[in-house]
Amino acid sequence: MQKFLEAISTFITLANQKAEHHVGYCGDVQEEILHTLTHEFSDLPAGESFAVIHKAGTIIGVLGADVDLGDGTAELWGPFVEEGQPVELALELWEDLTMRLGDKVHTYHGFYNEQNTLARNFMNKVGACKGSQHLIMHSTKQSGVRIDSSIDELSPERHPSFIKLHDEAFPETYMSGLEILKRLDYEHKVFAVESEAGIKGYAYVSGKPTYNEGTIEFIAVNPAERQQGIGTALTKTALAFLQDELGIQTVSMTVDAGHEQAIRLYGRAGFEVVHRMEHYVVRVT
Repeated sequence: MQKFLEAISTFITLANQKAEHHVGYCGDVQEEILHTLTHEFSDLPAGESFAVIHKAGTIIGVLGADVDLGDGTAELWGPFVEEGQPVELALELWEDLTMRLGDKVHTYHGFYNEQNTLARNFMNKVGACKGSQHLIMHSTKQSGVRIDSSIDELSPERHPSFIKLHDEAFPETYMSGLEILKRLDYEHKVFAVESEAGIKGYAYVSGKPTYNEGTIEFIAVNPAERQQGIGTALTKTALAFLQDELGIQTVSMTVDAGHEQAIRLYGRAGFEVVHRMEHYVVRVT
């Protein structure tokens, strides 16, 4: 099985480094992808979560599903196909994978670079609905970032206030406020601006120093507290933690392409757009 995962991770790495094959759910570092596939990928065994096509003993196509059995959903890793292969190969992978997963999954999510025309054609052929567009933004390490002293790690007594704000700000996202709290450790933190009534805003960050990967997963400010610079201060605090404390050079975040105010805020904090992404949803019966 380990050799199987190594072969898949190598194939995905080479493909995902190119915009025309880029899938947003995957990284582009082979060691990180292999670690994810080995330890963190899917609620099902890898043999059930991947469809693979070989030609003369060499992989020419891969499609994976990061399955969440709790809600019957999956994020699609792929389709990744060898250069020059038609969309029909992707459809073969899809038929194999969905047949194997059966009624365990009823909703599949795809997250693709807008330059990935094969993925767009594939999504159209499997009857996907196109959802929102997003920007992936990166910020490289900056010197002299000033940290607002009013921001600190979320205190336990503010957990209920955090859950309420997060779940109201992101009602249909991939991680609830309670799930975030269960993940907190040295590499996963919530920074917050607190008040006697609860919290004014927060930022949830995730870092993987081993792979030089850091992400600002969520930032939200209470509607009554906006236009006070809280979002900017939270962003800078998150960057300082990931870049200075964890030593991560480049930090990423994903933003709704229509959220112009947020894009301007992150731009002022040093973020630049590196990928434009399209989200698709496929529901099967």
